[in-house]
Amino acid sequence: MKKIALIIAIVGIISACQKADDAVYTPEVVTPSTDPISVYFRENFLEPYGTSVRWQWNDIYVDDTKRVTPALREVCIPMGDFINAFWIEPFNMTTPGKKFMLEHFPPEIVFIGSPMYNSDGASITLGYADAGVRITFTQVNEYDLADTDWVLMQLRTAEHEYGHIIHQRHNLPSGFKLVSPANYKSNNWLNLAGDVQANSPRISREAISLGMTTNYGTSSVEEDFCEVLSMYLTSDEDAFNERYINHEPTEPYPGTDTGGNPITIQPEADAAAMNTGRDLIKIKLDMVKAYYMAKFNIDLVQVRDEIMSRINSLTPAK
Repeated sequence: MKKIALIIAIVGIISACQKADDAVYTPEVVTPSTDPISVYFRENFLEPYGTSVRWQWNDIYVDDTKRVTPALREVCIPMGDFINAFWIEPFNMTTPGKKFMLEHFPPEIVFIGSPMYNSDGASITLGYADAGVRITFTQVNEYDLADTDWVLMQLRTAEHEYGHIIHQRHNLPSGFKLVSPANYKSNNWLNLAGDVQANSPRISREAISLGMTTNYGTSSVEEDFCEVLSMYLTSDEDAFNERYINHEPTEPYPGTDTGGNPITIQPEADAAAMNTGRDLIKIKLDMVKAYYMAKFNIDLVQVRDEIMSRINSLTPAK
């Protein structure tokens, strides 16, 4: 009798499993938010690019060692318009550019209202990319298109972090790692002194002499690639060349004093090192341009010119 009961129980279990397997799965029904901000991001980012914009506060997107402020409602849609007009549209001018953005635009964008201070107490994170799928913007509550420094900071964040997504998916340009392998400083980039500009990012003559466009670019070869890309795309051609490409005199040269009188000007003590660094930057820039053309058929000069035209239409670039 016990054997018969056991057999009946097993048959019952098998029958129940078979009935469960035959059941039709009904997925959870999610009703899309009708909040105007959510509707805006759904129509302008999720539907065309598959990108979810996390504008509402959720602390899972922020390291719990950092203190930040959520984004204000009133800046979220303007920030979306800004990203579209100054980051997406300059690439979308051409068919290859549209394809590039559709295939590589990050699946997730996060808005943070305030700066994000790092544990070193001396620097802030302007933004970051996570595993090639998420880009985080900070300081969005300071939204102001009349503030060129803010505009450049946000665009440089976008282009820099997008650069990480590109090299994470496609690797760095061939040979890029070999241009200045001994010149990377890891976290010692914070100790590079002598900034040559007042606003962000920090740029020193020492960094340029090492062949990097910014101090942060000296931290690693990947950051170097992203800084070359972002600084190029957000700089006027003449300004970029004057700082990073053109050589400066290494011998005394004629000039005038404040009264217009002729004088002989002595070269900077590090002029030769600066010129060597500029040659390295030129090599890297040429590699980056060739990389984008070969892989994606994108002319970065055209993209840069469109970005800067839009910036300069707002207010004279600094």
